Amino acid sequence: MHIRSRRGFLKKTLGACWTGAALLEQAVFRADLARAQASDSLPKLFDIEKIADGIYAALARPAALINSNAVIFENSQDLLIVDTHSKASAVASLVSQIKREITLKPIRYIVNSHFHWDHTQGNPTYHRIAPHADILASEATRKLLSEKGAERFRLSAVEAEKSVETYKDQLAKTTSPADKQELQQLIKETNAYLAEMKNYQPELPNITFANDLIIHDKNHDLHLAFRGRAHTAGDVVVYCPQKKVIATGDALHGFLPFIADGYPNEWANTLRRYAEIPFDHIAGGHGAVQHTRDRLYQMGNYIDELTELVKTTKGKKTLAEIQASVNPDTLRSLKDGGYGEFVKQNIERSRPSIPGTTRAEAFTANVRTNIAEIYNALGRS
Repeated sequence: MHIRSRRGFLKKTLGACWTGAALLEQAVFRADLARAQASDSLPKLFDIEKIADGIYAALARPAALINSNAVIFENSQDLLIVDTHSKASAVASLVSQIKREITLKPIRYIVNSHFHWDHTQGNPTYHRIAPHADILASEATRKLLSEKGAERFRLSAVEAEKSVETYKDQLAKTTSPADKQELQQLIKETNAYLAEMKNYQPELPNITFANDLIIHDKNHDLHLAFRGRAHTAGDVVVYCPQKKVIATGDALHGFLPFIADGYPNEWANTLRRYAEIPFDHIAGGHGAVQHTRDRLYQMGNYIDELTELVKTTKGKKTLAEIQASVNPDTLRSLKDGGYGEFVKQNIERSRPSIPGTTRAEAFTANVRTNIAEIYNALGRS
């Protein structure tokens, strides 16, 4: 019987990305390598869905520390990948999966749709796997990542450590076998994340642009575009006019928006500018692929409705009073076209459950968090 060595297994599994194989010996991958060696495959963290010829969405499976989706554009000779997830092991897993399920073509371009940790912390790993690849982003995203990336990671690690202690407290109190299993998995995943990211340092994009950048390929054209502030000050989309597909990061996705770094007075208008782009299919930063343009308007209407509510009540009521006055079931924007149910279904599929909290309670808490984010962001210039 032939016994594969650990090095031989990785070389066969990762193929061309073995160019940067030394990185796989580093601490960032130890937990996943042990699992890979034991099961003879890297853990599958994504489900790959074909959107159009040569364009695929890698939909992140539920995890304690969330990964962003990725969008893979297959050019004639190489690949462009949008967003790089939250951790190194997710990069290794997806690259291996791409080679098994899509193509052996090398990665040539990596796009950061914005600066948030779950979309950029895989930058160093992608660059080691594909050392000649360029990392592209808006000028604002590079600036934000440079100024805030390291501190945001430090704070996220602190929060992750607190989460582990919370999970342990819940585990000690619960008598439900299902909750115990869920909590043990959350503890395991969170500790693994902290271990593998211990020495993380941000890697910045090396190519930036103000508004538009176009990559011309034999297979199609790829347009990278900044159309205004939304989820952050630097959100970009990537779209292919020939295939009618747009990758939108977190400016438009399947969850409720995260507005803490956002621009609620501008976000909906930015989405309306996206409507001028010719697309039929939306691959957002989280949740399922969307095959309708309706969600673009629905998400914008939700942000507008909450923003107007906060504007008209701020100064008359406290934040807590505003939050308590809102019932998600009464929001017009969540009823429109089933938008609220669409979001709930995406959260159900893409986020781990929280023991002791119902999905309805979590959804209401998310809406009230959005109110607080808007309340604090209204004066942002």
